[in-house]
Amino acid sequence: MLLEKTKADTGLRLTRRSFAAGALSLLAVPQVLAAPNARRIICLDYGLAQTLIELGAVPLGLVNANDWDRWCGEPALPDSVVNIGATTDVNMSLLVQLKPDLIVSTPFLEAYRSQLERIAPVESFPIHNVGGSPYPHILAATRKLAELTGLVSEGEALIARTESQIAAAYDKVAPLRGKPLVFVSFLDTRHVRVYGPGGNYQDVLDLLELTNGWNGASNSWGFATVGYEQLPPDPDVTLFCMEDVPPDVFPTLEGSPLWNSLPFVKAGAVYRLPHCFMFGTLPSMSRFARILSEAAVHHA
Repeated sequence: MLLEKTKADTGLRLTRRSFAAGALSLLAVPQVLAAPNARRIICLDYGLAQTLIELGAVPLGLVNANDWDRWCGEPALPDSVVNIGATTDVNMSLLVQLKPDLIVSTPFLEAYRSQLERIAPVESFPIHNVGGSPYPHILAATRKLAELTGLVSEGEALIARTESQIAAAYDKVAPLRGKPLVFVSFLDTRHVRVYGPGGNYQDVLDLLELTNGWNGASNSWGFATVGYEQLPPDPDVTLFCMEDVPPDVFPTLEGSPLWNSLPFVKAGAVYRLPHCFMFGTLPSMSRFARILSEAAVHHA
């Protein structure tokens, strides 16, 4: 995903206009208390949706469901999941019609909790932008969602499965170990988002004992936005470009003296990797570990 647009897509902000559109319906729906073993769930975050699907509690509806394959893709989004509107214009009337018994959200929507609670109980999960590693918060959210849906054993199984998948990647990534690895998403022909501490990527690198070659500052989301010329000049750096790369980027860079002067470009150490949702939960971590293990084959 791309910078601010990404968080607009995945932070799932709602506009006052979208709430106003469903105001009459909302007034007719009393606030309700949390129900045990929730099954009719509306999800306002891709990462939480990943967890629900893996638990077997497929959400009724998801914000921006039509873009799932582009940004998230894993696990597969069942066809039954209803697209409840654009991320900045949720269809509140549709939410009322779906009659959820639970809405799961993030702190980005806290200002709208009272409106949402007129439809169903709301559970908000702080995972990213927490000023540190998201991993403990992902584990806590997994267990809480499992509890709310009455799928506690499935939650523990998901955690164990993720740990096993990351452990299976540990030996496979050995060719990458000890080398400075830099991960970026190209925003345009000059700027990248480079990933550092405080995000899912760093958590997986830590678990696999791999070295993040980005030593610059990162924001609370775990990335920094810089011109590509600010990437580490270390000649040992391997640069991994996460998809999807804007189509004009590499054709433009091929003719750029500045790009071609960079040590990792001269060394031919630039690789493209499949997309992996940075603001995700355990399924994103497993996917990233698998992507790294596949990339390591080229470094053996």
